[in-house]
Amino acid sequence: MKTHRFFVDEKIGGKEQISLTNPELLHQMSKVFRFKAGDTVILFDGTGGETLCEITLLTKKVAEFLVKERWEGLSSPAQKVTMYLSLIKKDNFEWVLQKGTELGVNRFVPIVSERSEKKDLNMERARKIVVEATEQSGWASVPEVCEPVSLNDILEQKDSILENLIVFHVEGITFEKSVVMVGKNPLGVLIGPEGGFSEKEIELFKSKNIPIYSLGKQTLRAETAGVAIASLLLL
Repeated sequence: MKTHRFFVDEKIGGKEQISLTNPELLHQMSKVFRFKAGDTVILFDGTGGETLCEITLLTKKVAEFLVKERWEGLSSPAQKVTMYLSLIKKDNFEWVLQKGTELGVNRFVPIVSERSEKKDLNMERARKIVVEATEQSGWASVPEVCEPVSLNDILEQKDSILENLIVFHVEGITFEKSVVMVGKNPLGVLIGPEGGFSEKEIELFKSKNIPIYSLGKQTLRAETAGVAIASLLLL
């Protein structure tokens, strides 16, 4: 039977006994999975290691664990990818967070571009989605989800960051992984909203010498493009 993995916010490395009081975690363990004393789980804190633990006590207020074994977890891909994804409809954006995390995206930066219909993001829910996707997929570290920023703020960053940015747009040059990846780590990927980036924004990218690539002549939905690009870069 698969041993379930749980992310914990506090550092647990080096401890032989662990005590947790997070109400949401306790509810999940006791009511959703119906664990009891004697069951084993894997805990990880995002620092790269995983800890096999035996539950010794589980109540509404506290869970206590005895550490049985430790090992290095599944490391994130050597290629670090930051996805600058324009804010799109809530469910679609959350789907990209989930699937992007599973694929190994290192960081998500929601951006407000000219055609963005949505301007904000429920950060608590976004964080929960990437944590759950990390637990499910086996990664040992949870990707960062940043507060939404405007596209202009991104493009005003220092040159060293801009040099590692690429844009995807239907009218760009043909994407070739072997060319795109050369010398760009971490790599920042800009993805437009419903309707794509505006002509003004495309001209701005060109003025900043940011390469523009295309996945083909077909028109992809923003969320499809996000997952397709993460797959091409990380698998």
